[in-house]
Amino acid sequence: MFDTPGAPDPARGPLASWLRFVIRDAILGDAPGRLVRSRLAVPLVLGVTSLYIVASFVFAAADIAVPFAILPLALAAFLLPAVRSIIVVAFTYGTVVVAEGLTADTSWLTLLEIVELVAIGVVALGLRIAVARLVLGRDVLDRQAVELASTQAQVAEAHDTTERWVAQLEAAQRAAARMSGQPTVEAVAQAVADETRAIVDYHNCRVYLVEPNDDMTPVIAAGRIGYYEKIPLDLLRTRVGAGFSGWVAQHGTPLLIPDANADPRGFTIPGTDDVDESMLVVPMRYDDRVIGVIALSKLGLRQFDVGHLRLLSILADHAATAVESARALGRAHVLADELRALAEMGSALSESLDPLEVADVVARHMGRAAGVDQCAISIWDRAGDRLLTSGYWPPQKLADQEPFFPLAGYPATRHVLDAQETVQVDVDDPGADAAEAALLRRDRHHGLVMLPLVVKGETLGLVELFIDRPIALAERRLDLAQMMATEAAMALGNAQAYVTARALADRDPLTGFFNHRYLHERLAEEILRAQRSREPLAVLMLDLDDFKLVNDTLGHLFGDEILRWTAEQIRAGIRANDIPTRYGGDEFAVILPATTADEACLVGERILGTLADNPYAAQDHGPIPVTASIGTAAFPAQGRTPRELIAAADLALYRVKADGGAAVDAGSTRDAGVAALAGSRGARGSGGHSALVSDAV
Repeated sequence: MFDTPGAPDPARGPLASWLRFVIRDAILGDAPGRLVRSRLAVPLVLGVTSLYIVASFVFAAADIAVPFAILPLALAAFLLPAVRSIIVVAFTYGTVVVAEGLTADTSWLTLLEIVELVAIGVVALGLRIAVARLVLGRDVLDRQAVELASTQAQVAEAHDTTERWVAQLEAAQRAAARMSGQPTVEAVAQAVADETRAIVDYHNCRVYLVEPNDDMTPVIAAGRIGYYEKIPLDLLRTRVGAGFSGWVAQHGTPLLIPDANADPRGFTIPGTDDVDESMLVVPMRYDDRVIGVIALSKLGLRQFDVGHLRLLSILADHAATAVESARALGRAHVLADELRALAEMGSALSESLDPLEVADVVARHMGRAAGVDQCAISIWDRAGDRLLTSGYWPPQKLADQEPFFPLAGYPATRHVLDAQETVQVDVDDPGADAAEAALLRRDRHHGLVMLPLVVKGETLGLVELFIDRPIALAERRLDLAQMMATEAAMALGNAQAYVTARALADRDPLTGFFNHRYLHERLAEEILRAQRSREPLAVLMLDLDDFKLVNDTLGHLFGDEILRWTAEQIRAGIRANDIPTRYGGDEFAVILPATTADEACLVGERILGTLADNPYAAQDHGPIPVTASIGTAAFPAQGRTPRELIAAADLALYRVKADGGAAVDAGSTRDAGVAALAGSRGARGSGGHSALVSDAV
């Protein structure tokens, strides 16, 4: 009947609380009625009350109404609800009044009887209060027992949930540990797919990475059932903002999708069917930016819940860190490879100062490091307005290349040289230089990257990287190529500077011929080459006749002009691969590769004919005839070393001089006298020729 607390409320004050309890819960409450079942309590109380009423009227003279009123009042207070208890109390007190009125002694209750009735009522009330406290206290205990049982169930459920959560967190921790140790992004994605299965049951797992151009590249698509197993990665490519994964990448907010077909943000992958499908899509965040997305799919509706979403989000955070770590490790490996490539090229370049060898080394290392198909190193010939091919990789392709490349008609190449800027040409690019694209198509190349070789602000040449596939050169490879081009330019510049310095050191400044020292070095090389190739080799020694008379008569400056003119006549009478040198004073030597003794004599005769046919025409003088004595020696018949060959040719030359000069002597077969002459000639030549040089220069 009432919502009772079962005990006085201390908040209301002790007296007010007890009065409220007595009136509301004890007197007017129905708690005592619940002590015994009503079908037993009501007949019992009615029976006793009826018996009391009958006895009170039948034995009115005995005056038993007041003493026995305790029976119905006590039973009613103990067993009946409020309404029935009040009825019984009313009938009981009514019976007392009526029964006392029937007695002969008095017509009303005496003071003692009133006190007795009040005492009986108080006892009945006290009994009812006690019963109410007992019943309501039992109700409170019952409710507390129910609440306790409910709490225990909740605690048990919470314990089970906590254990599951702890197990899932441990699995997530193991997954994070595995992912953090992966060396590549692909390995991290595979770890995500494998370890997520231990935490969240799915049918398909896809891992996307967000590219700088807002493309989303699928790294892995792991399927567990047939419907998901054969989806090509190319079909899964998307962009930021497109589909569920693109939406999550754009907004950075995870999605719990109970029905993928009912959500307008999704779309069907081409080549697949619409099926009932649930999805979880969470962002991979690193430094407050979305670097990727993890998407889980499962056949059926409402297959994932908020707990799954929370766990996958935790896993995605670990995955993002692992991806960035793998990327950093990859960048470190790339940097190490680049530094290794630079170091290897630098080490190789330090082994040679020959410009052609240096160019080949540069072409080989740059081609391999850039990952291209061919690499050419060209030097800019400004005077000829062309590029000279100096190095090529692969080396077997060099035979297919032209020795020089005219710049006329190729503005892109000229722009690289003039502006010192890198230029890329793609045959599929409609804006590419037409001439360059046509040349690439002719040589079956798809792309070209041209990098300038710049030394101290001056363009030395360029590097050409040829690509045969329709793929652009990666930015990091292009950066590496540019760094290598800078080092290559310095190496090529140094090599050319060395060649120039060496040429100045090896050449006679008056005639431009190589000097005495170079003659011995080069002759030693040619002897080794002749031994390996089994080809002939000859040496020609030439000495002007009566040249001292020219110096004494016309002066040393005039003598210098005669020497320069003689050098031109010698150069006109020999081949391009012959090596002319000024041995000293008015004496010259010529190395004749692949030349027999007889052919050497013919060369000498040709030089003498040139001198005879073209007398020196001096200003303020008439034609001045110039003659020479020429001696020859052939390898190996007349000498096997530079010293022996020069001595044999010199001996032949002096035989000509002894006979009057202006002739060629083929020399004699090598004998002991040649060796002896080599020793004496070396001693005399050292001093005698230096005196001639001082006379002539």
